[in-house]
Amino acid sequence: MIANNISNNDIVISIIGFNSPYGTEIDNYFFRKESETKALIIEDHDPQKFLKPKGQRFLNKATLLFCNAAFHAIHSRSLSSIINEAPERIGLYDGTELSNLEDCFIFDLTAKNQGPDRVSPMKAPSTIANAAASQMAIQAGIKGPNFSVCAGMAGSLQALDIASLHLKQGITDYGVIASTEVRNEYQESIRRGNETLHRPVSTELGIAMVLERRETLSEAGRKPLATIKKIHSETHTEGLPIEAFLYQNISGMAALFSFDTIIFSGGTSVIDETIFEEVLRKNGLSTSVIYPENLFGDNDNAGGMLGIAYAVSVFEGKSIHKTDQENILVLSADKAGTVILSIIEKTK
Repeated sequence: MIANNISNNDIVISIIGFNSPYGTEIDNYFFRKESETKALIIEDHDPQKFLKPKGQRFLNKATLLFCNAAFHAIHSRSLSSIINEAPERIGLYDGTELSNLEDCFIFDLTAKNQGPDRVSPMKAPSTIANAAASQMAIQAGIKGPNFSVCAGMAGSLQALDIASLHLKQGITDYGVIASTEVRNEYQESIRRGNETLHRPVSTELGIAMVLERRETLSEAGRKPLATIKKIHSETHTEGLPIEAFLYQNISGMAALFSFDTIIFSGGTSVIDETIFEEVLRKNGLSTSVIYPENLFGDNDNAGGMLGIAYAVSVFEGKSIHKTDQENILVLSADKAGTVILSIIEKTK
């Protein structure tokens, strides 16, 4: 089934898959009580036993989390039969940069210090950049586009953008997008330049979404969680302060869509929140700004998708934050310059 002239309004989020130390329900993660604080590390990476057991011990945490969250979304949307019928019409997208960093270091250091004969050949696949999405394709039998996005803290929104583009171009019928957060000493070493005094690191987690056209979801008798009305990417350079650059892009979105809420999730550490909000106020943008990372911890990759999931919770009336508008702007940024803005529309 090839669709032509697909508009942005036709791309919807049909389901969310999730895993964290708080379980596999994302509401438990968002609305946990302070007394329920758990460890950063996920003890069971595949509680539903979606993955095939053979060879699982050779997979890294990021791959296990990616596959679990993606399978969670696939099974919740009942896509298994569709994958069997047309595996080339489903795309896989990983919004996690450097998810295999630990494996690369261990593999290389073992070979260097102990000799190549001490390196397990079974670990070699985990050192490639597309390890997680490739493993998921093998596990699920998916043969469509397979992408791993390197956009730092804006990675998960960038992956959603590519998946949405493929749907609009008729390349795919479904996009399965996932992003993960893992915690180890190697990941910690690249975080040190992003640390702030008031924001701790997030827990380990995996989040996945299924994107599809509204018509296919309606044919299945389901309603979307939200609609992706627009995703826009820019690159920030040194010529303008990041807060002013963000205002320029947000004002461009405000000229096209009505919204009174901005969710800045993914890369919050690259801005001064006080300056950012002051720039918005001085230029007449009357919006409230929500920073989920201030509540749930700093993310390396998955912040954008978590921001969209949080927008869904606002629309559904589950959050303490409220909006009277049909749209919420979700924003991510990376210190390397990538900025991505998305307009998420409430289900009607």
